[in-house]
Amino acid sequence: MSPYADGPNAGSNSGANGSNNDSNGSANTSNRGPKGAGESDAPKGLGKFYRQKLTWSECKGKDRAGMQCAQAQVPLDYKKPGGKTITISMLKVPAKSGKPMGSLFVNPGGPGGSGIDEAVRLSKSLKPEMLDKYDVVGFDPRGVGASTPVKCADTAALNTFIIGADYDLSTAKGRQQQQEAAKKIADGCEKRSGELLAHVGTESAARDMDVLRGLVGDKKLNYLGFSYGTELGGTYADLFPKKVGRMVLDGAAEPQLGSARMLYEMTLGFDKSFGRYAKRCIDGGKCALGTTVKAAKKKMRALFDQAAKKPFPTSNPARPLTRSNLMMAVRFAMYGDETWPRLDQALGKLIEKNDGTELLELAAQLTQNDESNMIEALVAVSCADYAKEPESVYAKYNKKLKKKSLLFGGYDPFGARVTQVCANMKYHPKADPAPYRAKGSAPIVVIGTRHDPATPYSGAKTMRRTLENSVLLTWEGDGHIAYGRAGACIEDQVNAYLLTGRVPKDGLVCPVERRR
Repeated sequence: MSPYADGPNAGSNSGANGSNNDSNGSANTSNRGPKGAGESDAPKGLGKFYRQKLTWSECKGKDRAGMQCAQAQVPLDYKKPGGKTITISMLKVPAKSGKPMGSLFVNPGGPGGSGIDEAVRLSKSLKPEMLDKYDVVGFDPRGVGASTPVKCADTAALNTFIIGADYDLSTAKGRQQQQEAAKKIADGCEKRSGELLAHVGTESAARDMDVLRGLVGDKKLNYLGFSYGTELGGTYADLFPKKVGRMVLDGAAEPQLGSARMLYEMTLGFDKSFGRYAKRCIDGGKCALGTTVKAAKKKMRALFDQAAKKPFPTSNPARPLTRSNLMMAVRFAMYGDETWPRLDQALGKLIEKNDGTELLELAAQLTQNDESNMIEALVAVSCADYAKEPESVYAKYNKKLKKKSLLFGGYDPFGARVTQVCANMKYHPKADPAPYRAKGSAPIVVIGTRHDPATPYSGAKTMRRTLENSVLLTWEGDGHIAYGRAGACIEDQVNAYLLTGRVPKDGLVCPVERRR
């Protein structure tokens, strides 16, 4: 979702092989038109993009045997389809049956997550019947990874600013240092990515997705989107309601709130999730944080403050655990309660042995690597999607957070810095995204996790209310997103819908299933 969170689902944005030497392997079924049929429903002026020929070839990489990769050209600016073009890279996991009923497009979130990597991941985790019946298609959205990418800074500098460095925001000097660092990143984006920045927003990415739908020969879009992927799916449904096939939006975001309000709600969500984590830690016995949730939050905040004064040592003397690292490690662990035992262990080592090594490793899950541009894309897409809000609005919410969030209030090493970079960028839309309506669409399945910190459950309820033809599934669990984590209740409903079109009962609530 944005702003500005990505879950462990996102993975790295490794490249797709776009070499052109094989024929299009798309199967023609009753749910598909003939090859090139997408041109018949192409928006005005875009026919040449819908009738281009996709040339699939074997993907590179040991984990991609049998998968096919291709590249498509789309307009840089959809208002000027005769102008410059950019590249969208795709990966297809062909249906094992050899007779696909259609394609299932996927997006893991971010923004900045690689849909190519998501398709590879799902090739190992989807049920066999799903992999038999669908070509699973992932693509890197514009600005991301193997598609025409946004570039802003070298990896080390970007990670240091966004996640690693600490600034004393109680002093004018500290605030100035953070502002200067943010401007340097923004200037780097402008210098390295230029005109691309104004055209990496979600609306353009959704239009790209319709071009890809047409190119694989599908009459309608079948789609599984997580987190920010719900924004991409919701935008597509608004733009092309009659082209919506079977669409699942899991971890529904609420972008119409605007950047500052979303950051506020997310921070409260992470604070609440930490309280639930602390309760489980305490109930398990021997919790290093204390014996009550209040004491655990107080202890965690004290550790943040201690790290700000003097970073904790790790096994690498050159990389101590800063306050920003520590805070990001804790936030990362809130994305999935399957990570909570590891957080127990890591915090135990910090408190009992003054060793921050494991927490630094947890924080590294949210950093960008040399094969990825995840953070750069997240920044650029967020800036392109949200109207610029005055600093006073953020200050208002920060003041409220100091009272409502004992743990994270008053210091956000991630969202605040992304916001500062955006404040220095030239391009911003005039308004925030509008609520999704998708009037006249086929049924859309919205999924919300009751205790999701990154996309609070209220977003799922809002999306169910505003989409004119949708149903809501609720999972009573902890962490970010449900499908693939929640167990049979959610998975069986979603799979049946995607395979047969059977729409789940609106309002169905799935309990937490006992882990085996």
